[in-house]
Amino acid sequence: MTDNTPSPSNSEDEIDLKDLIIPLWKARKQILTTALIFAVIGGIIGFLTPATYTASSTFLPQTAQAGGGLSGSLGGLASLAGINLNAPMAGGEIPPTMYAKVLASEPFRKRLLDATIWVDGDTISYRDYLESRTSSGFGLGTIKEYTIGLPGKILGALSEDKKDGVESTAGGLQALSDDEYKLHNALAGKVTIETDKKEGVVSITVVESDPIVAAEVAKVTEEVLQDWIIEHKIKNAKAQYDFIEKQFDAKQKEFYSIQDQLAGYMDRNQNVLSATYLTRLERLQAEFDLVNTVYSELAKQKEQAAIQLSKDTPTFSVLDPVKVPKEKTGPKKSIYVLGAFFIGLFFSAGWFLVRKPFQEFIKGIQGDS
Repeated sequence: MTDNTPSPSNSEDEIDLKDLIIPLWKARKQILTTALIFAVIGGIIGFLTPATYTASSTFLPQTAQAGGGLSGSLGGLASLAGINLNAPMAGGEIPPTMYAKVLASEPFRKRLLDATIWVDGDTISYRDYLESRTSSGFGLGTIKEYTIGLPGKILGALSEDKKDGVESTAGGLQALSDDEYKLHNALAGKVTIETDKKEGVVSITVVESDPIVAAEVAKVTEEVLQDWIIEHKIKNAKAQYDFIEKQFDAKQKEFYSIQDQLAGYMDRNQNVLSATYLTRLERLQAEFDLVNTVYSELAKQKEQAAIQLSKDTPTFSVLDPVKVPKEKTGPKKSIYVLGAFFIGLFFSAGWFLVRKPFQEFIKGIQGDS
């Protein structure tokens, strides 16, 4: 005879399943209504969120391989000044894979914020543009700030006096102010740099609410990044060139001076053949020959340094130049609606599941008291 009596574990599972399904089924209308209300709110938020446009630029960095450094009689002299003329020139090169790190650095962000863009027929720094947008925009961000973010705003106002005094340290390091920190964070959300590790292609992407501003910032970011790369790449070669140029200018003045002395001495003593005259003439001639040799060598070194500097300066092949975007890239209102709908669905379903146990728990506490 077969025993069809359900086991205790199966009974418990069946009861638990019913305890989950029955409350949800009974409250299906309220759950659906709540989800629809959330969807409407999500649609309103998506409608109030400003449209965004994306501008991009793609380029390929090209750098020449540096040969052996400059050599010659200036090696020992340059080493005394802390410059190694025989050092390889490519030591300061920044690989494309590090461009994203460059963008995240504080000095680069400051330079980008100080860059000039063209807005509404006038030039303005990107910093001033972001500040004007923050101060004049009363929209969804302002609503969030004075609703959800109100407690944090109050706490920030209470601690503002304390923060103002922590902008510098004993070592001379400067800390970002609150406003500057917000601008850096805003910049991080608007400008991105990606590098194809296999091909070495660099892509700059800028997201802004104004298509023209998006294109302007993308172009400025491209220029600032390329200038930054060039400065670091030719740092060593530029130091060498500046050193040699300084030595060349000094030796050139000395060469012209001894040349004038020699010519003047010979003009003043054209008919003199004394031993004193000949000795003095030989000394001036020897000094002239020595200075002339060094001067000629410096001229060669300067020319080599200029060639090396030009050779080390990286070039950039623009594959896809910046264009003013025509189509909006955000926000996706359907995502706002669907996301809010499912959030409302899960929250309302969770509430109807825990409502009865929660009410019983409260009654139990009240009964005990």
